[in-house]
Amino acid sequence: MRRYIPIAIATFIWIWPPILIKMLSFHFDAYTQNFYRYLAGSSILMVINLIYRKRKLFSSLKRIKKFILPAMLVFLYQISFVGGIYLLTPTVASLIGKSSVLFTTLFSFVLFSDERKIIRSRSFIAGSLLAILGVYGVIAGRGSVELAGFNLGAVLILIGSVMWSLYTIVVKVMVREVDPFESASIVFMLSLPLFFIFALLFGDMKALKVAPKGMVAILFLSGALCVGIANAFNYKSIKLIGTVISSNLILLTPFFTAIASYLIFKETLSIYQILSGAALLAGCSILVTTNRSSENNHKALNGR
Repeated sequence: MRRYIPIAIATFIWIWPPILIKMLSFHFDAYTQNFYRYLAGSSILMVINLIYRKRKLFSSLKRIKKFILPAMLVFLYQISFVGGIYLLTPTVASLIGKSSVLFTTLFSFVLFSDERKIIRSRSFIAGSLLAILGVYGVIAGRGSVELAGFNLGAVLILIGSVMWSLYTIVVKVMVREVDPFESASIVFMLSLPLFFIFALLFGDMKALKVAPKGMVAILFLSGALCVGIANAFNYKSIKLIGTVISSNLILLTPFFTAIASYLIFKETLSIYQILSGAALLAGCSILVTTNRSSENNHKALNGR
C-alpha cells in the first residue's frame, strides 16, 4: 500500500483549492492568482531540490528542452480551465472538468501497454463507472447542471481537460528518467514566464499590495502546497501506479471538498451527495484492488 501514499497526499491537498480560491477571489483575479500560486509552487520545490538534490537538479537542467512541452501543457490547461470557469457555473465547470479522466484513460490505452492491461479488466471498468457516477452525483447535488446549446465556457473546459490529460501522459514518460520532485520544479519554473505575461495583460499585479496580509499568506501557502507539493506527489504517483489509476483516484476530491465546505462554509450536503460519495468511495476501492491484483500477477509472472 506504500505505493498509494503519494496519491493519497495529493488527493488530500487537492481537496482545498476550490475552497481557498473562493476565499482569494474577493481580493485577486484569476490570472493574478495563477501567477503568484505557480510562483510559490515552483519556489518551494526548487528550494527542496537545492537542499536535497542539488547535483541531480543541475544535471536535469542540462536537459531543459525535455520540460518545455509539459510546461506549455500545464499553462494551457490552467488558462483554458480558468476561462471556462468564468463562463459557467461552478457545478457545470466541475462536472465537465472531470472528463479529463476519460481522456487520460483513452490516451493511456493507446500509448501504454502496462495501462492497457488494467483498462481492459472488467473490475477496472466497473470501478471506473461507479466512481464516475459517484462524482457526478456529488457535483450535481450542488445545483443545476443544465447547459443549453453551444457554450464557449464548456468548450474551454473541455480543451483544458484534454490539455491536462496530455500533460499527465507526458509526465509519465518524463518521470521514467527524472525524479518527480525535480521534474515538477523545472516544469513549473518554465511555465512562470507564461503566467507572468497573462497576469500583466489581464490581471492586477498591484492587488498584492492592497490585499489583507492573511489573504496574501493564503495565496502563497495554497501555491506552495496545492500547486507545488501536491503536483510533485502526483508525479510520484504516476511513476508508481500509472496515469489511469492516479487520475481515477483523484475523483475523490469533490466529495471531500463538499464535506470541507459543509464544515467551513455551512454549505448544504444532501443525502444524494452522501450516497453518491459512498458510490465514489466504493468505485475507487475497486480500482485500488484491481491495480494491486494486476501488480501481484505481474510479480508472479516474473518470479518475484
